[in-house]
Amino acid sequence: MAPRTTRRRALLGCIALLIAALLVQSSEATNQHRVDLDVERLQDSKNAQDAIEHGKKLYQDAVQLLSSSPIKVNDRVFVRQQSSLARSLLSDEWQKQKGILPTALRLVTQGFMSFFKSAPAATSQTSSTEEASDSTQEPVKRHKDPVIARAMDLLHMAGTEYSNDDALYTLANILFNGQYKAKRDLGQAFDMFATLADRSGNATAQQVVGFMYSTGLGGVVERDEAKAVLYTTFAAKGRNTAAELTLGYKYMLGIGTKKSCKDSVEYYKRAADKAYAKYLNGPPLGRTMPPIKARLADSEGGAYGAGASGQGTPSTNALASDIKDFIEFHRYIAEADTPQARAAQFQLGILFYTGNTGSTTTIPRDYKQAGIYLKRVADSFFNSKTTTKEAILEAKEQRPGEVERAGVTAALLGKMYWRGEGYEVDEHEALKWFLRGALLDNQVALNALGTMYKLGAAGLTADNARAVEYFKRAAELKYPDAQVNMGLIYLNDAKFHTQAYMYFKEAFQQQNFQAVYHLGEMYYYGIGIPKKCDEAARYFKYVAERGDWDDTLFSDAHDAYQAGDIEYAAIGYLQAAERGFEIGQSNFAWILDRELPTSHYLTLLTSPSRTALVALAESALVTLGTPSRLLEMALVYWTRSANQGDVDARVKMGDYYFNGIGTEVDHKKATACYQVAAEVELSAMAMWNLGWMHENGVGVAKDFHLAKRWYDRALTTNTGAMLPVTLSLAKLNARFIWSYLTGGETGADAGSFWSIGGKTSDSVSGSKDSTTKADHDTEGRARDSRGKDGSTGTRISSEGRKSWDLDEISESGIEKWKSQKQAGPVEEGDLDDNDPFQPPRQRQAGEEDDELLLEEGDLVEGLVIIGLCMVVGYLMYVRQFRFANQGQQQNQQVQNNNNNINNGNNNGNNNNRNTDGNDQNQPPAVEGLPGDPHAPGRYAYYAAGG
Repeated sequence: MAPRTTRRRALLGCIALLIAALLVQSSEATNQHRVDLDVERLQDSKNAQDAIEHGKKLYQDAVQLLSSSPIKVNDRVFVRQQSSLARSLLSDEWQKQKGILPTALRLVTQGFMSFFKSAPAATSQTSSTEEASDSTQEPVKRHKDPVIARAMDLLHMAGTEYSNDDALYTLANILFNGQYKAKRDLGQAFDMFATLADRSGNATAQQVVGFMYSTGLGGVVERDEAKAVLYTTFAAKGRNTAAELTLGYKYMLGIGTKKSCKDSVEYYKRAADKAYAKYLNGPPLGRTMPPIKARLADSEGGAYGAGASGQGTPSTNALASDIKDFIEFHRYIAEADTPQARAAQFQLGILFYTGNTGSTTTIPRDYKQAGIYLKRVADSFFNSKTTTKEAILEAKEQRPGEVERAGVTAALLGKMYWRGEGYEVDEHEALKWFLRGALLDNQVALNALGTMYKLGAAGLTADNARAVEYFKRAAELKYPDAQVNMGLIYLNDAKFHTQAYMYFKEAFQQQNFQAVYHLGEMYYYGIGIPKKCDEAARYFKYVAERGDWDDTLFSDAHDAYQAGDIEYAAIGYLQAAERGFEIGQSNFAWILDRELPTSHYLTLLTSPSRTALVALAESALVTLGTPSRLLEMALVYWTRSANQGDVDARVKMGDYYFNGIGTEVDHKKATACYQVAAEVELSAMAMWNLGWMHENGVGVAKDFHLAKRWYDRALTTNTGAMLPVTLSLAKLNARFIWSYLTGGETGADAGSFWSIGGKTSDSVSGSKDSTTKADHDTEGRARDSRGKDGSTGTRISSEGRKSWDLDEISESGIEKWKSQKQAGPVEEGDLDDNDPFQPPRQRQAGEEDDELLLEEGDLVEGLVIIGLCMVVGYLMYVRQFRFANQGQQQNQQVQNNNNNINNGNNNGNNNNRNTDGNDQNQPPAVEGLPGDPHAPGRYAYYAAGG
C-alpha cells in the first residue's frame, strides 16, 4: 500500500508541476500579447495624431495659397446670357415667322446684336468667361490657375485622405458656389457635404444636404422630402439658423411633413431669440437694422411692368439715374447758404445715414458724409446766438419752419456721437445734442435721454423716474422705440400686462422690431392675453427674417444678379425661398419666369422643331435642372409667394394654370387664382383677365354682362388701363350686338348692357360695384400685412411718422425729386423757401379727377382709332397682294428666259462660253424680293420700303 500511495502522490505532484508550468507560460504569453497590443495602440495613436497634424498642415498650406492668389473668393466664372426675348428673336423658329411685326422685331434685334457683337463677355468682378457650350459639354476640369489648382488638390487630400473636416468643407463650398473662378459642380459638392454630414455631424453640411434633397437642384439627387426633413432636423439640433427657419416654414405649411404649429413656433422662436439677442448686443439704442431686401421685379415696375402690376400703382423704387441726379443736384444746391441749401443738406444727410437699397441701385451708408451735411444743418440753427436753453426756445418760436428739421438733425448727431457712427464715441457730446433735440420736442432725442437716465450714461445719475418721464413724452409723440420702452416697464408688473400689450401693439403697427418680438413672447407664453400659437409663430417669423445680420445670402444674390451671374443669383434666392422668405420665393420664380420659355409667341422655343433642351442650353440656368422641372419649380414658388401676400404672384399662378406652364392646362384653377387676386387683392390685371374669360367663355360660363363688369372694375382700380379697357369694351359691345341680332349666346339681357364707360344702367354694376370697391379697399388695407421690407407686418399711415422715420424722409425726398423732373421747370417765385422743389399740386376739396371718368368722347375717339387701324390693315393687305401678283408675272418672265437659254444649250449652240455673259443681262430671281414668294426675306423687303 505504501509504495502505491507514494507513486500516486508523485504522479499528482508531477501533474501539479506541469499545470503550474503551463499556467506560468500562458501568463507570460498573455503579458507579452498585452505589451504588443499596447505598443500597437501607441503606434496607431501616434500615426493618427500624425495624420491629424498632417491634415491640418495641408489645410493651412491650401488656405495660404488661396489667400496669396490674386483671384479672390467672390470671383466667379459666368457667361452673361442674352435675355430670353433676345434669344427668342434670334432663334431659328422665329426667323421663319412671316408678317410685319416679326420682321420688324427681327431686324431691330439683329441690328442691335450686331452692333454689340464685339463686346466682351461679362464677368463677376475680375473673372474671365468661358463659352456656354464648353461649360455644358466638357467634364469638370482642373482649375486653370496653377495656384488655385494646387490649393484645391491640397484641400481634397486633407479632406479625404486625412479626414480634415475644415478642408472638406472649404472645398465643398468652392465647388457649390463657384468660388475662386472654379467651375461649379453641384454633384461633387453634394458628395462632400454628405460625407461631412455623416462623418462629423457638421450642421451646415447637414442643412445643405437637406436643401438638395428638398429641391433636387441640378438633378444631383431625386427629390425626397423625408430625407430633407431628416437632415434639416439634425442641422437644427446643431443650432443652425437656416435649418431652424426651414423647419419652421415647413411645419407651418405642412411641406414634406405633417402640419404642426407647435413645432413651427418652436423653431421660429429659437431663430428669433438669436436675432433679438444680436439686436441688443449692438451699440446703444439697438443695432441698425439690415438693409431692406430688394424685389427684382421692382426694377421693371413689378412683375407685369409699371402701372400694370398690383393695383396699378407704379413702383416707388428709385432708379439708378434718379438717385444719381438726386445726389448731384442736391450737392450743387448744398454749396450755397440759403434755406434751399439747408434743405438739400438735410436730404443728403438723411440719405447717407440710412443708405438706399433697391433692385436697380444701392447707396451704401456713409456716416462721415452724413455727419458733414447734418452738422452744417445743425450749425445753421444752433449758432452762436442759440447756445442756451432760453435762446433755443426763442428760436423755436421765431423759426417754426426749421424746428422739425433741426430737431431731427440734433437727434441724429446725438446718436452718431453715442454709437460711434462717423465720430469717435463721446457720450457727453451726445448728451448735448439730445438735450437740444428734446427742447425742440423731437421724439428720438426724448427717447435717447430716457435711455441715458435709465443706464446712467454720460455721467448722469441713474434715475428711472426721469427715464419714464422722457419715455412717456416720446411715446405720446408716437415714437415706437419709446412705446416699446413703456411696454417693457409695464410688462414687469402683472397688473399692467394689458397696458404693456397696448404699447407693443401700437409700436407693432409701425413695424418696430422689438415690439414684434415681445408680442410674439406674450402670445407664446400667454402673458396678459390667451396663448395663440399661430400668432406667435407669425411674429417670430418676422423677427427671425428681419434680423439676419450675419447672413449675406440676399446681398450676395442681389449683387450677382446685377452683375449678370444669373445662375448664382438663382441658387441664392432658392435657398432663401426654402427658408420661407417671401421675397426669395418671388425673386427665384421671377428669374425662372424670365429665363425659361413661358410665352409661346415671344419665345417659340418649345415648338416641336426646337426642343426644350436646346432652349435651356441657351439659358444661364442650364445646370440647375431640366426645363420641365424648373417650370414646375417656378409655379411652386409663385404659389408660395402668393400665399404670403404677393398679388402679382397670384396672377402669375393664374397665368401658369391658364397656359399650362409647369403643369397641365386648368382653366378652373386659373379662374380661382384670378378671382382671389381681383376680389381680395384688387389686381387690375386679374380683373381684366376675368373679363376676357367671361367674354369668351373660357373656364367660366360666357356672360357678356359679367365681362363688362370686370372690365369696368379694372378701369376703376387702375386708371392707366384706359386704352386696353376701352378697346376691350368696344369689341365686347360689337360682339354683344352681333350675338343679340343673330340670336347667339350673351349671358345677359340687352337692357343691362348698353353702357360702355363704367356707367351702367344696372344697379349691380353701378352702385354695387362702387360699394364693393370701397369694401375691398377697406378690407385690403386692413388685411395688407406686407411692409416696406416685404415681411409680415402692418401697413400704417404716414401721419405722425415724418419727424422720426428716416427711411420715409429719404424716400419722400427722392420721390419729390422724380416728380419735379417729370413736371419740368417751374417759376422762381413758386419755390418754397424751405424746399428747392415745387411740391406736387394737391387736388382741392370737391375737385374731381377727370382721369377717373371715361367720357363718351373718349369712347368715340377710341372707336375712330380702331376704324383707322382696320383701314390701314386692309390697305396693307391689298398692297401685299398687288406686289404678289407683280412678283408672279416677273417670275413667269424670268422662267421663260431661263427656258430659252436652256433650249439653246440643248441644241448644241457653240457659243456656250458667251452664254454666261448673256445671262448677266437677264433679270435674275433675287432671293428675298417679291419675285420669290417663299424667300425668307420677302417681308423684310416690304418692311424696308420695297
